[in-house]
Amino acid sequence: MYYFPKVKMLRGELKRSEVRNSVKYQLTTKEFIQQRGHTTFRIALENIIGFVECDDAEFSRHVHRLSSGRSDGFGRAYKIVASVLHLVSPSGVVEQAQVSFYTRLSRPFAQQLEDCLQSSSLA
Repeated sequence: MYYFPKVKMLRGELKRSEVRNSVKYQLTTKEFIQQRGHTTFRIALENIIGFVECDDAEFSRHVHRLSSGRSDGFGRAYKIVASVLHLVSPSGVVEQAQVSFYTRLSRPFAQQLEDCLQSSSLA
């Protein structure tokens, strides 16, 4: 069982939550949240400029392996381009601007994120 700090006040309605290889993913109607250990990445859907699948070579260039776990079966690599990302750690909150965030997502999670992005852009 993995321990993840409780995310304070999810914004929006929780649509999906997954835990894979010691990483927790949450998607609400207003934000994407990813937790690795005591580090939480929060990206408001309104701040996502682009969401695209990328190849494993690009992913590997930008992401340091946090574990020796297999990458196969873990999901496809994606790049999220955002105007603002909030990084929450035990030492505080850091706001980063104009970021490219690389992650691996299951197909159902990625599809639901895409659907939420499309519906939030219509609103």
